[in-house]
Amino acid sequence: MYRKFRIEKPGKANSLLGAVALGTLAFPVSASAQDSDPASIGQPDEADTDRGTSEIVVTGSRLQNGFNSPTPVTAVSSEQLKEASPTNLADALNQLPVFNDSLKTSNPGTTPGTGNSGQNLLNMRGLGSNRNLVLLNGNRFVATNFTGSVDINVLPQALVKRVDVVTGGASAAYGSDAVSGVINFVLDEDLEGIRAELQSGVSTRGDLPSYGGSIAFGTSFADDRLHLLGSFEYFRQDGIRADEATGRRWFDIAAGQYPVPGATTGVTVVPDIRSSRGSYGGLVTSGPLKGIAFLPGGVLGTFDYGNFTSSSFQSGGDGPRVNIGFAPDQLRYNAFLRAAYDVSDTVQVYAEGTYAYSHTNLGAFVISHVGGSNNFRIFRDNAFLPAPLATLMDRNAQASIVVGRFSSDFPLVEIENFAKVYRGAAGFRADIGNGWKLDGSASFGLTDLELRENNLTINRNLYAAVDAVRDPAGNIVCRSTLAGLDQDCVPLNLFGTGSPSASAIDYVTADGVAQLRLEQYVAGLTISGDLGDSLSFGAGPVSVAAGIEYRKEKARQETDAISQATTSITGIRGAPAAQAGRPGGFNLYNPLPFSGSYDIKEGFVEIGVPILKDSALGRSLNLNGAVRYADYSQSGGVTTWKLGGEYEPIDGLRFRATRSRDIRGPSLVELFDPGRQATLNSIYGGQAVQTRFFTAGNADLRPEKADVLTFGAVLRPAFVPGFQFSVDRYVVKVKGAIDFLLPQQEIDACDAGNTFFCDLITENPDGTITVTGPNLNLAVQKAAGIDFEAYYSRPVGGGTFSLRALATHHTSAYRIATGSAPIRSLGQPDTPKWSANFQARYSTDDWALLVQQRFIAASVFNADNVEGVDTNLNHAPAVWYTDATLTFDIAAFGQKQQLFLSVNNLFDRDPPIATNDPSSFSSPTSSAYDPVGRYFNVGVRFRI
Repeated sequence: MYRKFRIEKPGKANSLLGAVALGTLAFPVSASAQDSDPASIGQPDEADTDRGTSEIVVTGSRLQNGFNSPTPVTAVSSEQLKEASPTNLADALNQLPVFNDSLKTSNPGTTPGTGNSGQNLLNMRGLGSNRNLVLLNGNRFVATNFTGSVDINVLPQALVKRVDVVTGGASAAYGSDAVSGVINFVLDEDLEGIRAELQSGVSTRGDLPSYGGSIAFGTSFADDRLHLLGSFEYFRQDGIRADEATGRRWFDIAAGQYPVPGATTGVTVVPDIRSSRGSYGGLVTSGPLKGIAFLPGGVLGTFDYGNFTSSSFQSGGDGPRVNIGFAPDQLRYNAFLRAAYDVSDTVQVYAEGTYAYSHTNLGAFVISHVGGSNNFRIFRDNAFLPAPLATLMDRNAQASIVVGRFSSDFPLVEIENFAKVYRGAAGFRADIGNGWKLDGSASFGLTDLELRENNLTINRNLYAAVDAVRDPAGNIVCRSTLAGLDQDCVPLNLFGTGSPSASAIDYVTADGVAQLRLEQYVAGLTISGDLGDSLSFGAGPVSVAAGIEYRKEKARQETDAISQATTSITGIRGAPAAQAGRPGGFNLYNPLPFSGSYDIKEGFVEIGVPILKDSALGRSLNLNGAVRYADYSQSGGVTTWKLGGEYEPIDGLRFRATRSRDIRGPSLVELFDPGRQATLNSIYGGQAVQTRFFTAGNADLRPEKADVLTFGAVLRPAFVPGFQFSVDRYVVKVKGAIDFLLPQQEIDACDAGNTFFCDLITENPDGTITVTGPNLNLAVQKAAGIDFEAYYSRPVGGGTFSLRALATHHTSAYRIATGSAPIRSLGQPDTPKWSANFQARYSTDDWALLVQQRFIAASVFNADNVEGVDTNLNHAPAVWYTDATLTFDIAAFGQKQQLFLSVNNLFDRDPPIATNDPSSFSSPTSSAYDPVGRYFNVGVRFRI
């Protein structure tokens, strides 16, 4: 018998801060408001000083002297981000069209064992959050989840001055992972005083309540030579569990797709999708007694199979809805402290530390046991068998029946994650003369993750408990105990909701647990300056930056004993044959232990060469190039490079272009994870077949290589003061992309004649199949499109009126696995052909109003499907979301303070219903859409 494995959970967080936060909302104080209209959210890499705003110089380069990189860069101030989305900077960044298909805190994140639930992971160009590099003040941050990405929630957002988004390949300058770009969170190192924020939010349906607060401070000592900077942030939000109604009909009564017998299309989208393979109290699924359902108390009823009934699903009727949790409960807080000391006028040393904690719990789904490898076989001598059922079995000469059950009387399966993130860094900055600077730093990061899937059933215990009989004394016992096995077994009554005893449920359930530790060590040294008159083409000195970096990444995972076991059904009558020898003791999850590490040694050189300045051939012409060599201990050496230029023929018009080779090294998990499993449905041999799917790491992976091209123009016409416009073409093509194919993709590749994938598919005796999906350098992935941005501002009626528009036209998005047909995503909701953000803002000295329109073009749910052939429904209409933020500034404590009220999705637009796979426990809509509906936030920002 398997024993339960549990880890003591942290105690409940002190709710004092939350009470203070809610109470303080009544006080008329707030944070400092920006005195003038903020610069465009999507501004090009230089600020327009004609607008009267503070100049923001963003180079997107390691070079000094303000050398502008030809790679497009978007600079976004924290004030702009908070105005667009007060809750979280990442939510505001995700409104930029350059980000699509990001994982947001509003997404359920039901994949167990990743640590992603409740996290904010930015995904640039839809290429994956692990293909853009997240930096804090120009330095790497330790990964915060299983996939190797960085959760934006752990960064000290209260201290962020601006965010620089480099929308092009930047591996030569910044290192591995900067394939689609770089997101650098720049801190306000010169902050003086105290600033704080308190806020609370709720949806129009009264659910998903949230509250949070932050405080940041900066102060100087020792004649201003020592500067301290610190912050603390707190956030809490209640989620919605799978057994709770959301008040959103599109979610609660979801549509879905599956092959419907007799339909003229491959799959059919039907309303109110339900399972036809079980009921909440148990359902006889085969034989002459098929359709008998067990009602509370074991009363027999007749199951209503609804409409469009297949072997797995139906529309309407009595089948259980395959619902998932809408959103997780979230609690998180973080603290940051930095000390900088000027040793002299030319040397500064600094040290900083970060601590972040998060706890998320998603009431994910009702545990079910349906289908050939999971259902129950109950025999005529079962001690709990209702008498009327015994009579029917005798009458029909049935020695046993097969039962499918959705156990709503068991605790919900919960996906629960605990994360603790620690990071320490120290470094120096030195002016070594003649304009040359030397920067050195070292950092250590550690993430401790406890990844739980609670209330899983233990395979052996479950099937032993179901086979309940009477012993010679008339007591109800597990049959296997009569043979000397499973002596602690507690008989389980499955006939009707509420019949299982608490002790039986406790015996057959336990928690799957993985404890994952990720460690990162980084040290680097960079020198930068210019060559002065020793090398110049008459347009200015040549700028140079060079550096070396060492990085070590480590991972170690420990798991519970049940997950590591192999299921044995020896001596258990009626257990499905597919359970014998099944890896893992649980019906789901079953993480395995692993450990691994690698290190990287890197060196780079970057150069900027001014060619022209104020000449007859143009106002300026600058060239920029960089090269980096990285030596991976696991996979060998690789070279990245960048070559670009910018040309300004006349004032107000600038052209720019960059061509680069970029890389992403395989993550620790991609290399060393021994595997995990999931159960879902596939179409195999023309039939819907239950599929057991195993993924696994691969130590032979090589770094991905990407060819990136960007070119465009920036227009600032002098005859239209306050106006600017930019357009940039981008093409990103990743070769040897690390990924695994899903079962259906492997089946399709096998059907197309690729024997490699045929060898990964095994047919089981019970009619199910097993598919293995190792990580491979198997794909070419491409994303291409055009970014547009326009901004206009002018004084109106004692205030400032501004308009800005950002849009991305996606022209290509696909992935081709070796030997497989292209998997196109262009025109799907996560990569629509057009996405845009339009903003109108009016501000005075006392108040400001921002109205924002977010646009997602009409799309198809599957770019490879033909409506009317492959499916009866494959299109979604265009969606417009309207947001508004109103701020009021008042004078208090000698500063301007601010009150704010914001509403997202003002008109409460429901998302289009995606044609999801109902067996995958996924949301019935795409992550591109807003699932929450109208949501209000109110708060204060104050400064003293």
